[in-house]
Amino acid sequence: MTRPEFAVPVADLSRGEKSATWRIPAAWLKEVLAETEAEPIEDGELSVELMKSGADVVVRGHADVRVTVPCVVTLTPLTFDLHPEIFLLLSPAPAGATSSKSGTGRRPAREARGKARVSKGEKADLRGWAEDPELSSEVAARDTFDGETVVLDDFVREFIVLELPLYPRCPDLPSDETPAIAPPSPESDGEKPIDPRLQPLAAIAKRLGEQKKE
Repeated sequence: MTRPEFAVPVADLSRGEKSATWRIPAAWLKEVLAETEAEPIEDGELSVELMKSGADVVVRGHADVRVTVPCVVTLTPLTFDLHPEIFLLLSPAPAGATSSKSGTGRRPAREARGKARVSKGEKADLRGWAEDPELSSEVAARDTFDGETVVLDDFVREFIVLELPLYPRCPDLPSDETPAIAPPSPESDGEKPIDPRLQPLAAIAKRLGEQKKE
């Protein structure tokens, strides 16, 4: 997706906290959920509040999305109302950082677990570093924005995907649980049959018992 659906200019936050509400198009949901088994039923809604905290931007809010996910047993579509809570602390991206797939100049923390390029000016201060240095995991994993616009698309997708049920199952299906120990058979209440190999010994023991009684 080249054009972001949910974006706020950082300049709009200079006057204080900003509230924003967007309709989440069903077509957008279908595209971002393409790698899952979930299917959107209708448009959703995203409501957030954004505010500056120094150079960082704090984002908090929630999304409301209705989807269907197939039952893991019968494949029957099951309806789920998702209400993921959204909370982000975004820092300005380092100069020259690799752009995300939407071209916004920032990557969600959970996808930014590798290398990030730095500008020529920064390389001048990185004596002994390779031409393509690897940033520390703390820096590479930081949630960022491009410094001018806060784009929430990838973050919203991630929160929605994390809210999907892991094991959707029709509620009227019988449980898979089976007892650890099988119930005793009817014969267990009566006298157990004697092993044929032990019958001669059993007969001798019976006769000795009768003799003692006499």
